[in-house]
Amino acid sequence: MPPPCVARTPPPMSRKYVVGICAMEKKTKSKPMQEILRRLNKKKHFDLVVFTDDMILRQPVDAWPVCDALLSFYSTGFPLEKAESYVHLRRPVLVNDLSMQHILFDRRKVYEVLIRNGVNVPRHAIVNRDGPTPDILEESENHVIVNGVQINKPFVEKPANAEDHNIYIYYPTSAGGGSKRLFRKVGDRSSEFYPDVNQVRREGSYIYEEFLNTQGTDVKVYTVGPNYGHAEARKSPVLDGRVMRDSVGKEVRYPVILNSVEKDIARKVCLAFQQTVCGFDLLRVRGTSYVCDVNGWSFVKNSKKYYDDCGLVLHNYLLNALRYRSTRARPATSPRYPMSPSFSPPDPSLILQPENNEPAARDTPTNPPNLSSSHSSDPFDNSPANFGSPSFTHMSRTSSNASVEDLHWHEKKEELRAVIAIVVCTLEQRHGDRTPKQKLKTRVWASAFVDFYEKRRTKDKFDEVKVKAVKDLQELLDIVRNLIKEYAPNVGSKGAVWEKDGGDSFEKLLQIKRVLERWKFAGINRKVQFKPRREYMPPSSSSGANSELLLIMKWGGDLTETGKRQGEQLGNRFRNELYPVEEGGLLRLHSTFRHDLKIFTSDEGRVQMTAAAFAKGFLELEGDLTPILVSLVTTLDKDANKMLDHSGQADANEEIEKTKAKMRKLMHKEYSSADEFISAAAPLSTKSIVEALRKIQFPLESLRKLHDLIKLVKTEIKELGAETEKNAILLSDPTINEVYMGETLSLVSERWEKLYRDFYSAQKQEYDLSKIPDIYDCIKYDMLHNFHGALVLKHGRLLFELAECFVTCYVPQEYGLLGMDTAEKQSIGIKVSQALCAKIRSDIAMAMTITHEETAAVVNSAIGYSGKSFLPLCTDDPEEMDCLEHNGYRLDPSFAKELRIKSPGTQVRTRLYFTSESHMHTLLNVLRYQCPTWNERVAAAMRAPCSPQRSAIVPDEEEVTNRLLNQMGIGKIPGDGPNKALYELDPSKLNTPEALAALDNVTELDYLAHITIRVFEQPWLLEDDEHRFRVEIAFSPGVRGDPETNEIQRSASTSSMSSAGFGGPSPPSTPTTLSSSLPIAIPASAFLEKKDSIEIDHLYQPDNKIYLTNNMPGAMFDDMLATCIASAANTANIPDSV
Repeated sequence: MPPPCVARTPPPMSRKYVVGICAMEKKTKSKPMQEILRRLNKKKHFDLVVFTDDMILRQPVDAWPVCDALLSFYSTGFPLEKAESYVHLRRPVLVNDLSMQHILFDRRKVYEVLIRNGVNVPRHAIVNRDGPTPDILEESENHVIVNGVQINKPFVEKPANAEDHNIYIYYPTSAGGGSKRLFRKVGDRSSEFYPDVNQVRREGSYIYEEFLNTQGTDVKVYTVGPNYGHAEARKSPVLDGRVMRDSVGKEVRYPVILNSVEKDIARKVCLAFQQTVCGFDLLRVRGTSYVCDVNGWSFVKNSKKYYDDCGLVLHNYLLNALRYRSTRARPATSPRYPMSPSFSPPDPSLILQPENNEPAARDTPTNPPNLSSSHSSDPFDNSPANFGSPSFTHMSRTSSNASVEDLHWHEKKEELRAVIAIVVCTLEQRHGDRTPKQKLKTRVWASAFVDFYEKRRTKDKFDEVKVKAVKDLQELLDIVRNLIKEYAPNVGSKGAVWEKDGGDSFEKLLQIKRVLERWKFAGINRKVQFKPRREYMPPSSSSGANSELLLIMKWGGDLTETGKRQGEQLGNRFRNELYPVEEGGLLRLHSTFRHDLKIFTSDEGRVQMTAAAFAKGFLELEGDLTPILVSLVTTLDKDANKMLDHSGQADANEEIEKTKAKMRKLMHKEYSSADEFISAAAPLSTKSIVEALRKIQFPLESLRKLHDLIKLVKTEIKELGAETEKNAILLSDPTINEVYMGETLSLVSERWEKLYRDFYSAQKQEYDLSKIPDIYDCIKYDMLHNFHGALVLKHGRLLFELAECFVTCYVPQEYGLLGMDTAEKQSIGIKVSQALCAKIRSDIAMAMTITHEETAAVVNSAIGYSGKSFLPLCTDDPEEMDCLEHNGYRLDPSFAKELRIKSPGTQVRTRLYFTSESHMHTLLNVLRYQCPTWNERVAAAMRAPCSPQRSAIVPDEEEVTNRLLNQMGIGKIPGDGPNKALYELDPSKLNTPEALAALDNVTELDYLAHITIRVFEQPWLLEDDEHRFRVEIAFSPGVRGDPETNEIQRSASTSSMSSAGFGGPSPPSTPTTLSSSLPIAIPASAFLEKKDSIEIDHLYQPDNKIYLTNNMPGAMFDDMLATCIASAANTANIPDSV
């Protein structure tokens, strides 16, 4: 054995280099390692020596085999220091540096190295408890503060010890609270949700970092040197914790394409940690990529192509490095690590060229340009395709230059390009099927309340204080309990302090107690506000007697279990009926990263929860909604919120108030006959409105009747409450007084008492029509959930039917009086939905954009790929970073054959928008009536029917759309917009007469009403053919059903729908009529076997949905939207007179 200080003699070319593999047998005998070693051995340049566990653990290092190069890495039980001693003794060429592997044990040090090398990491703070002076962590309900750095929930809590894989995620109360625990995979589970665990761990050192929403995707990058990386994506364990496995039990991952920034990150990670073979976790969020973990030695499992690539890269690197060292005869006293910046370049003549008699390392030889210059000295220069980014053309989409003979279709079949859905989950303040929202106001002056306010108000300001935190609500409840004990003996006496506020203050105090005690402090829909009176003075002042506050308590609005099931079932039906069923349907499309999904909601908690329920059914997820909400649902910020919430009405508020004033005038007028009323309120004879008005007959008389029915119902409920309260006392069982979701009959009674009081103003002698939706909501909710079966309201049915009539003729009219003319509908419609229309137009334009980088050849995935992609695989444009519409990961098509994916080029874009009823009404009005400018164009086209139309979008109109998108943080219309084909401007393709008639029959928009817009392409047609893209628009008014349907009918309804993808019947305590009669806006035949032409207009149309159109040219729809968006600022004023 030569002494270590003597330089090695260059081996004769006939002698093979000795490459040692020093790792635990569990790793060296694994399939990935065996595949790589087999490929290294196949090249005939190396003798491979695999160290056994017995040798590594028991024999001294001077007895270990002498090696020219060493593959060595840590895993559980591996003596890293001992291996380092061997390296110091023998000085072999190292594939992965051993000393740097110590850093990988500590996540804090890993982040230090990443930051030092210019790699983005999530914003974080570190709690060190392993030093002499442990850091102090301040914990609040929705954030932690460490060394002055505040990290808000949701945040991730990672142990500093990288060997500890128990990572926790904590969620904010606004999303429902709780925490998710991630752990090493156990069977088919990788995480569990704990709804009641909200406190962080207090022992050990941790990193607290902001949770980054990656749309439910985790990506691991596997490098083999700085110029090669393979990226694989999987469903994030944060979503539902269910591990998807393949036929051999391996977790399912799919190769995806990295952008140039991420390739540079991979290079930096590889060099910074001096680990040639290295795995790390990558997060892409709004166009910016972050590294959140570095694992060290990692191989891809189950990929022949990766094994071929890795074997070739390692072979070339080892041979080049060993020949270079042999030629230079470097002294063995100076170990050279391959990743070291001081590494000198090898002679270019020594770069290995493949030998003719050696088998190809890949199925298809590729020699793409390297990331570095062509004269790079890197020993990895002969790597195969860098970072899994081969050029290719989508097999399912070509430019017009491609000949039909080039296509591999056996039959022509149109392809789905985009699905856009707008779903209503707030109905005039109602959110899916939810508990009624309620509010209580009372004046308080007790010192305990005042002190409570004083501790929380801003210093030197007498501002409003909002109380939502669990600790604060509990303190408030204790104050209320103590005050009730103190004042209860004197209630009713003349001088009682609680009689000061008109005699009901003590009763309100009892109600506050009931609300605070009824449900645990974990909901997201309960808060208390304290507002100082105008004359308020703090107790410390000389005029402390004026320390009086207004206490406002708001509660309710919780999405019910029925509401959650409705959302989940709708998602389920979307998945099964709106997407192609070939190759495993939507789930296969989504899991293989050929489905670009984004879900947008406003910042309203209940809307977000409905969207999460939908996503659960849509992607067939399991478990609680909170992790799904935080991981998949994008909440719009202030600038973009107007797209979906009520702030979008700001520009139209004046006109909306005018229409409400007209309705008030019409409803409070005396008429000589019902026909006179109908003629005044609906001169255009809209069917649904006329039918509702005919039932109302005389509006003022019917409003009095409605008020009287409320009185009768509240009296019934009060009597029922008194009876059950007696039984509760007799049986010592307070739950007897409870109805659905923990509400008590006394609280239900108080709800109706308030409605009765607020609906009519004796002073004004006027009915408040704005309360009509609340009345309808409450009676519908109570009949559905509280008063059915044995507990029935005698007058409930009459109240429901009359309230329904008023809702039918009142609510839609707020957005323009349909009975008068269409001018108001157009004006209000385009103003309220302008931002949403701009976003929809952007989605449609992206789906229809064809770039001219496409090549004529479209090749079958079994053969390979050539040419360029028709869409950008990623964005490197700095202007598009931090954009809501950043590009997600896409399948690497070079692995399609191995993964048995027949159509790797298929890309479907899905955008789901969960919004309010106001946006649904106004968007429907835009789709139905468009705008005056567009109507003039249609009229002109009708006068010259033989003249085809070309897009009339002028730069100013395009600028309006792009300006709106930029204001909302969304990228502009892609490129020059979609291809502008000639098209015939046929109004019947915009709205069919049958569709308009069907819309007239819609009485109301109910829970989960929705519009679906789908874009289809016939890719064999020329680019300028108007039929290449068609747009299909369908509408569903939402769930249907009678809340008083008996149990037999409920069961029959549930059974009849189960064949359409619904689950089994709901628990008997919850009526299921509405949830089981859920229409969906879908086509009868979702995907058509296409010939050159087909009469789409004559397809069978099911009666539970309305098709506005199913054959509109895409260019025509784009023109119409652009024109309406631009016309919003130029809408003519509407006259005030009725």
